[in-house]
Amino acid sequence: MTLAIYGRAFTADCSAQINALIALLQQRRIDFSIYAPFYDFLRQAYAITVPRVTLFAKSPPAASDCLISIGGDGTFLGSLQQVRDSGIPVAGINCGRLGFLSAASFDDLSEAIDALVRKKYTIEERTLLEVRCDDLPDDVYPYALNEVGVQRHTPAMINIHVRLNDDVLPAYWADGLLVATPTGSTAYSMSVGGPILVPQAKNFVLSPIAPHNLHIRSLVITDDTVLTLTVETRHTTAFLTIDNQLVEIPSGARVVIRKAAFTGRIIRFHGAKFFDTIREKLSWGKDYRNPY
Repeated sequence: MTLAIYGRAFTADCSAQINALIALLQQRRIDFSIYAPFYDFLRQAYAITVPRVTLFAKSPPAASDCLISIGGDGTFLGSLQQVRDSGIPVAGINCGRLGFLSAASFDDLSEAIDALVRKKYTIEERTLLEVRCDDLPDDVYPYALNEVGVQRHTPAMINIHVRLNDDVLPAYWADGLLVATPTGSTAYSMSVGGPILVPQAKNFVLSPIAPHNLHIRSLVITDDTVLTLTVETRHTTAFLTIDNQLVEIPSGARVVIRKAAFTGRIIRFHGAKFFDTIREKLSWGKDYRNPY
């Protein structure tokens, strides 16, 4: 098996866990490569070195069986920008706060590596959003696992015109609007009142952020819909977010969002269930009257 490791800067309390991971891979003679900026951080901040290690800068080696993302959900989203449409699946090892997207924590490290080596896992194909906008910089990755959003740049609300294929919706007067995938339905969209979708749902969710209309609610649409958002603002610019990427776009910008032609491939170890995850990570049903 050949693995690739991706991560970002982290606090000192995770350094021992990173050392343990590297030692475990070496002990089991597993070939692996490391994201070059992450390796530079390990070496400079915590003197963690790996002799004769292979480094990658933009994407993991094509021969990689999977990419291990070390960190929280933000790091996991960054790892998908590394694998892009290569088909390499991603396994998250959580050392962040929530780790909703992660397959395991460092407490389960040995078992997780065993499962990867023995291929005791499933790969979930997760829908991605593709974004097209004339004002998008070339260095922005135009795909999102969680959501795409347009948001205000100043305290004044913005006006968002929405077209769903050939249908025109009433304008949203709000602080912003999110277009979320089923995966993203448990992220920002949920925090502004959107519904939770199971990962296999063939839908997107439109969730307004602080709408200035009492009757405005989240809207669930089919994932074969092409959305066109046009943003009007009193300020000269608004913000476009594509997962954890932030882009400034001019008032009047046109943003086209559709289902991507490829998926994000996420590793889930056997026994992991979606509803168990939201019980554990999101405290769903936490009540002394509930037996579980």
